[in-house]
Formats: sequence, structure tokens, C-alpha cells
Amino acid sequence: MKSNILILLLILTSLFNCRTKRVSNFYIDSFAGKDLLGKEIEFRDLNFPRVAINVYSPTCIPCFKEIPTLNYLREEMLKSHLGEFFMVVDPYSIVDSSENKSFEEVYPQAVQLMQEEVIKRNITLPVIIMRPPFKVTPGGGLITGTPETLLLKTNPLILYYNFIGSISEKESIEAIQNDLKVKFFKRTVGGI
Repeated sequence: MKSNILILLLILTSLFNCRTKRVSNFYIDSFAGKDLLGKEIEFRDLNFPRVAINVYSPTCIPCFKEIPTLNYLREEMLKSHLGEFFMVVDPYSIVDSSENKSFEEVYPQAVQLMQEEVIKRNITLPVIIMRPPFKVTPGGGLITGTPETLLLKTNPLILYYNFIGSISEKESIEAIQNDLKVKFFKRTVGGI
């Protein structure tokens, strides 16, 4: 009888220790960078239920065509208290001759390019210049190109959806609101 109770206790103890633990996936827990004012941002430390990040490049036509949609979706996320929507940039993909330079050497040039983009394209999302290991890697890796929008849950930081390509290139608010990909994004981010 005592051996049966001991076996039962061992089984119950092992069941409690076998539950799935929530841990960050891929390498997104290392996503970090600086905003255009020089403030350090570590995505794993953000205190939002959801985080959306749009990977942007100034030379990418679909990237700047979807800016009205990104601005609209950010407003909706903030209004619904679901989280924040960031625009992120791989500085090594937008700054010429940057391959062998440190992040601190490339960052000022990336900031200048993106400050011009913010004004020229009316970008309202906070812009983050990303540090390695974040990298746009066409044909391989987590981020394969631009535009790409990643949806993340926090605590811990977990990638749960990746939109490849623009969400919508519509221009008017009414057209954006009625776009099926926008509706899908809103449901996926949390039902806004």
C-alpha cells in the first residue's frame, strides 16, 4: 500500500513539472535597438499585451505604400489598449557600405535617413533602428524581406504571426477599414 502511494506521489509530482513553459521563440527575445532620439529599446522589456513590428526600408515601394494602413492600425491598437505598433529598420540594409561597421557607426546615418522618411511619408509609428542579431535576410532567416509585420505576445516575448508583404496599400480610411487583410490583422492582434 505504501509503495502504491509513493508511486502515485511520484507520478503527480512529475506531471506538475511536465507542464509546458512559455519561453521566447526564435531569437526575438534579443530584439533591441534605439529610437530616433537615441533611447534604447529592448522588446522583451516592453510592458504591452501585444507588440506589432513592421520591418521597413526606404527603398521598398510597398513599404511606403502601406504607411496609411500602419498609421491607422497603430491608432486602433492604442485606442483598444492592446499594445504598441513599431516600425523597425535593419540599418545594415539601408546604409551604404555598412557591412564592417559597428552599430554605433551605422546608427547616425540610419537615423538621418529615417527622420527624412518620417517627414516625407507622414509616419506616425515610433521608429526603431535595430541592433544585431536582427537582420533582413532575403531567402533565409526569420525576416526575409520588407515589408514584413510581426505580431508578438509579451511576457515572454513570443512571435505568433508574421505577415509577409504589405498589409494593405489602400489610401482612404474607409478603404483601409474594409480591406480584408486589415480586418484579419485586427482579429489576429486581439479583436479590435
